Amino acid sequence: MSSTPDSAESAKPAAKPKKQVSTQRRVISWVFIVILLGVVLLEWRAKSSQAKTFESLGTAMEAEAGGEIPFAQFEETIQGSPSVEIDESGLILRLYHYKWNGIFKTYHMRLLVNDEDLVVTYDALPEGDTVNGMRRISKKSMQDLVEKNKQEAADQNADQKPAAETPAAGEPAKTEAPEKETAAPKDE
Repeated sequence: MSSTPDSAESAKPAAKPKKQVSTQRRVISWVFIVILLGVVLLEWRAKSSQAKTFESLGTAMEAEAGGEIPFAQFEETIQGSPSVEIDESGLILRLYHYKWNGIFKTYHMRLLVNDEDLVVTYDALPEGDTVNGMRRISKKSMQDLVEKNKQEAADQNADQKPAAETPAAGEPAKTEAPEKETAAPKDE
């Protein structure tokens, strides 16, 4: 009952020789992996840059007593390289829209900056009429409102002048009764 090395090897099935993977297949696999890592890296960079900027702005605004920080201070905290769109159609507030572009998604940050270059509020929505619940008044709507108020004031002044020219309350106003026209005969 001695075991020999030959008997141990005979119990195991013969190992199949390893198939060689072609170099072309290896190169294609590594290129695919590198491209996939590049895509993941670009997406992560866009998302983390937006998140870090959002977080640093929130921290800075909480530290300020009035809750507003200078726009120049915010610009120093921007992470990454976002594209910027500026909408100056507001009467008092300018809208800055920052976009960090990833491969699959675009990350947004919108700021309202007042005429004193202070960041008033911000959010991370891609679009909307309000930023963090704050609505802007556009220059055009303000001009329309001013023109409407001027017109109403002019109409009130015009209505008050004839009232001042009417006779005193003690005298009855003369009214003329219009004469009734006789009906014209119908042509048949």
